[in-house]
Amino acid sequence: MNVLEAAETVVKAGNRLVEEGLIARTWGNVSCRIDSSTFMITPSGKTYDSLTTKDIVAVNINDLSYFGNVEPSSERKVHAAAYRQRKDINFIIHTHQLNASALSPLAVDLDVDEPEIKEQVGEKVWSVPYALPGSTALMKNVEAVLARCTGKAYLMTSHGALCLGSDCNDSFITAMKLEEICCRHLLNRYLTLSGRTSYDSNEFGQFYAANFSDKKVKTGGSGCNLLGSSIKKGSKIFFYPGGLAGAGGGTGEDSCSELLILGAGNGHGDNLDPGLRKAVTIHRKIYERYPGTMTIIHSVKPDIMNYSLTGKTLYPMVDDFAQIIGVNAQALAPDYIQAEKTARMIQLKILGRSAVLLKGNGAICCGADIEDARAVEMILGKNCRAAMAVDLFDRGKPLRGYEALLMRFIYLRRYAKKAGQGIKKV
Repeated sequence: MNVLEAAETVVKAGNRLVEEGLIARTWGNVSCRIDSSTFMITPSGKTYDSLTTKDIVAVNINDLSYFGNVEPSSERKVHAAAYRQRKDINFIIHTHQLNASALSPLAVDLDVDEPEIKEQVGEKVWSVPYALPGSTALMKNVEAVLARCTGKAYLMTSHGALCLGSDCNDSFITAMKLEEICCRHLLNRYLTLSGRTSYDSNEFGQFYAANFSDKKVKTGGSGCNLLGSSIKKGSKIFFYPGGLAGAGGGTGEDSCSELLILGAGNGHGDNLDPGLRKAVTIHRKIYERYPGTMTIIHSVKPDIMNYSLTGKTLYPMVDDFAQIIGVNAQALAPDYIQAEKTARMIQLKILGRSAVLLKGNGAICCGADIEDARAVEMILGKNCRAAMAVDLFDRGKPLRGYEALLMRFIYLRRYAKKAGQGIKKV
């Protein structure tokens, strides 16, 4: 395969990863071997939907030097290590896919029982010890594991998946099979512990809360649930009681039937239903305190909702949580009667972070725009699933505090700027 063909294949693979839901935005990376000394890889900090063949970078497998002015992915060291160890591998996909990422903090090899899946990925899914993303230590960890293992699917602890293949399609099959393995592994653990024969999200939430709640956190006051999401444009707040499902990248005023357009200052919206007025109060106070926030999503997606039932603070189980949300997502038991009090509590607990958990009512996710807020919601949900997996299997631990701080700093100062639309500190 020549350079142009390899670049075209990598671009198509990047788009396919987004379509398959295996990655989003700038997370993860793809590479293709050209020959024994060179591979092509996606660039650092650029979204997949904007990639062209000119963005794909040629990297030397042995010394990691690269050609041109475009900086390759920071994980080029990992790809180079895999190509050096495995001469049979010509294509690599590194993803942050949901179930694989959720099980990665367990730091354990997973047995593969199904013959047809074993034929594709190998007898086990192998675990790679943790090291900071992009580091030489992570490269060495990958190299050491691949030196003794011949499979195609690997879980990099608290980071994501490494899926190998003889070509692009082979790597994609590995990635999809890996997700299937991890999903089944997690499901079987829950069914074994609960004694149930099938999965239901509400039943799982009740089981998880009963066994893993923070008993010290009391339930807040009664009243409305403060549901709703919003977008701030200038002096106006576009509030969606039904969520942002119908809102586009702009204000969304023409794309959602449930919409309230409010002034951003105090004294507006006093004629609203009392429940909505309290919800709007929460949003308005966040916008006032953190000018960089322009979108707020109140998420009640299943993983977020189920974890919020425990009232526990959420710590980084996967490193993209540390990068995008912060050193943790604190939890509070909101008083829905005293909206002003709840607003002040949220203002304090969201400082330096992009999300706050509401006991039994999901989470508030903040971003510089609608894409950022949705990214926060997605990463929060994945980390909630990882935290629940750690509890269910009784193994694994959060990232260390200084590592989380370092990754948050690097992301905000470097990668967010490269993407041109990164999460802003709130």
